[in-house]
Amino acid sequence: MTHAEAFGRIMSGEASEWVPNYESGAWGQTIQRWLDEGMPEEKVYLGDWKEGQPFFQIDGRSFARLNIGMIPGFEQEVLEETDRYLVARHASGIVTKALKAVTVRGTRMSMDTYLSHPVTDRASWKDVKR
Repeated sequence: MTHAEAFGRIMSGEASEWVPNYESGAWGQTIQRWLDEGMPEEKVYLGDWKEGQPFFQIDGRSFARLNIGMIPGFEQEVLEETDRYLVARHASGIVTKALKAVTVRGTRMSMDTYLSHPVTDRASWKDVKR
């Protein structure tokens, strides 16, 4: 049974020989914990988990990379930085505040705080649209 067939059967409420296991990845803190608990370093997978991950039996899958963001994007810039946090504007135009603490293997333990969005009313929509 192919991935597409299994997915189709599951989505139709039918029985399937197996259930695909799709994941997006793991936080750096999780990977570090696994290493501390004895997972071999060579089993750490830093690639794209959409391709699959054999050690954890995660199935790969195909997908199309589409740019669904603003075109052109906003200039990415750091607006404020302290010892504790970083405020930045992203290509989407969204301004976020990110805590620096507990950053492990390039990931943070908490989600950024969204401070502002590029479109908040009709006037800002017209400005972004032009």
